[in-house]
Amino acid sequence: MQDESVIVQFPEGIPGFEEYDTFAMTLEEDAPLAHLTLSDDEDCGFLLLQPQALFGEDVPQVNIDDSVTTLLELQEGDSADMWVIVTLGQDVRESTANLRAPLLINKRTHKGVQMILDDDVYQSTQPLFH
Repeated sequence: MQDESVIVQFPEGIPGFEEYDTFAMTLEEDAPLAHLTLSDDEDCGFLLLQPQALFGEDVPQVNIDDSVTTLLELQEGDSADMWVIVTLGQDVRESTANLRAPLLINKRTHKGVQMILDDDVYQSTQPLFH
């Protein structure tokens, strides 16, 4: 997926954007960042971060149940990447990551789902910088 866009389908949409299910994902070269834009409106999208790059072992722990396995079309040997949505602040030091609702994307099928975690340990506005 590096240096080119890959079409990612979210069968249930993304909460707040349920009517949209098809996005283009473009990875940033040599960085744990990606852009996720609506495939038919490049002006609407999200900045994504691989959370382990900044948060190490404090990344969300998710349980992939049968419904998520079905949505992602996961098969034995598949892997899913975890991404979180970044909200940029007026000042970059005010930027946050939504650890409470990570995105999982199957690397083989390019199917995705946003999981809303019940665990209060993870914040929806986790500061990127301390």
